[in-house]
Amino acid sequence: MERANGQGELHRENLRPMAVVTGRLEDRDLGGAVADIQNRLTGLKLPIGYTYEIGGQYQSQREAFRQLLMVFGLAVMLVFTILVIQFRAWIPAILILLAAPLSLGGALLLLVLTGTDLNISSAMGLILLVGLVVKNGIMLLDFSETLHEQGEPFDSAIAHAGRIRLRPILMTTFCTLFGLMPLAFGLGAGAELQTPLALAVVGGLALSTPVTLLVVPGLYAAIKGARRGT
Repeated sequence: MERANGQGELHRENLRPMAVVTGRLEDRDLGGAVADIQNRLTGLKLPIGYTYEIGGQYQSQREAFRQLLMVFGLAVMLVFTILVIQFRAWIPAILILLAAPLSLGGALLLLVLTGTDLNISSAMGLILLVGLVVKNGIMLLDFSETLHEQGEPFDSAIAHAGRIRLRPILMTTFCTLFGLMPLAFGLGAGAELQTPLALAVVGGLALSTPVTLLVVPGLYAAIKGARRGT
C-alpha cells in the first residue's frame, strides 16, 4: 500500500460526477475538429450510466450563432416593416429585400475564396449587410415613384431614376468598400479580429450593387407592366 494525496477538487454537474477533458487546436477550425470528435464518440460504447457532452468554446459558439440568427430575423422583419411604410406597397418592399439573400451569397463566396471561417465576426457582417443593401434599392425605387407621380410614364421613370441615382449609389458603395479595405487586409493592431466582418460586408456589397441597379428595377418594371396588362 502507498499513501497518496486524494483528488483536490471534485467536479459535479446536476449532482453527478463529471470529468473534464480539454484539448488545444492547432491548424484546425473548431467546427471541423468537433465534427471529427463526434464521429469518434458515436462508435464508442460507454458503460451504463456514463454520458458525454461537448461544451466549452463549441457550446458558446452555438449559443452565439443561435442568438445572432434571432437578431438577423428581427433585423429583416424591422427593415421590411420600414420599407412597407415608406412605399405603402408590398411589391417594392419585397423586391428590395430580395437583394439581401443575394448579398449573403457574395459575402460567403468571398469568405470561401479568402479561406476565412464563418465565425461570430463574419456573422455580424451578414447582419450589417441587411441594412446596407436595402439603401440602394430605396434610393432608386423611391425616386422612380416620385417621377411617376409627377406624370412621367413608369417605364421611362424607372430608367430615368437609374441614370440619376447611379452616381450617388456608386459613390456611397465605393466609400463603404474603401473604408473597410484596411480591416479587410488586416491592417492595424487588432484588425485581424474584425477582418471576417469586413470581408463579409465587402463581398456582399460587391454583389448586391449590380443586383440592385439591374435586377430589382427590371423585376419591378416587369411586375408593373404585367399588372397594367391585366
